[in-house]
Amino acid sequence: MTGTLPAAGDEIAATVTTVAPFGLLVVTDSGVPGLARDARADAGSTVRVRVTEYDAAERRFSADPA
Repeated sequence: MTGTLPAAGDEIAATVTTVAPFGLLVVTDSGVPGLARDARADAGSTVRVRVTEYDAAERRFSADPA
């Protein structure tokens, strides 16, 4: 995944940066931030998520737990 952008349907590993009531804020190895809705994990851990949408203009993605 390093150096590539996520696409809808991709299952990727991401690092949790923030835990929120609505899900997790995560970042990929290539530095792309995202939101994993309804996911649970601790900050700093690595999670597997499935990308549901990638916003090229904002360079961010939405995902669900994999």
